[in-house]
Amino acid sequence: MRSYRQRGVSVIEAMIVVTVMAIMLQLAVPMGTEWLANSRIRSASESMLAGLQMARAEAVRRNVAVEFVLDAVPATGWTVRTALSGEEIQKRAAGEGTADVTVSVSPNGATRVTFDGLGRRTTNVDASNPIDRLDLDLPTSVLPANRSRDLRLQLGLGGQIVMCDPNVTGSDVRTCP
Repeated sequence: MRSYRQRGVSVIEAMIVVTVMAIMLQLAVPMGTEWLANSRIRSASESMLAGLQMARAEAVRRNVAVEFVLDAVPATGWTVRTALSGEEIQKRAAGEGTADVTVSVSPNGATRVTFDGLGRRTTNVDASNPIDRLDLDLPTSVLPANRSRDLRLQLGLGGQIVMCDPNVTGSDVRTCP
């Protein structure tokens, strides 16, 4: 007598696999959403950091005052230009991969910072307050505050620009000075 061997999978085995996959997907989606939201903050911060570093480098290279100017709301867009002539060096539009990111500027109302030919922060041509700090975050409607990874760009008087995490304390290298 011949014995027949079963090939393939049964309906019960297939249902078990589908159930396990559904449970894993339910667990992964919130973490993926959080990761995507926090990557928008990182993207906006890195863009602004690159713009600030470019403004400083161009000021040294050209030996003229160069300013980094934030766009109006939403303030994730920026322009690097020479301070006196207004010649545009580079511009980045708001919202490119940074939707929903909010930027808080310190001091309140500041929109620009100027670097001199030595790369130091100097007085703005229009005599406005220069930017000291940029705090980037997402509104709590997008991601709860305890799940959001805030980032800060801090500008020193000597022209140094530091990206740090304002929520980290202690001796961690990500702490803000």
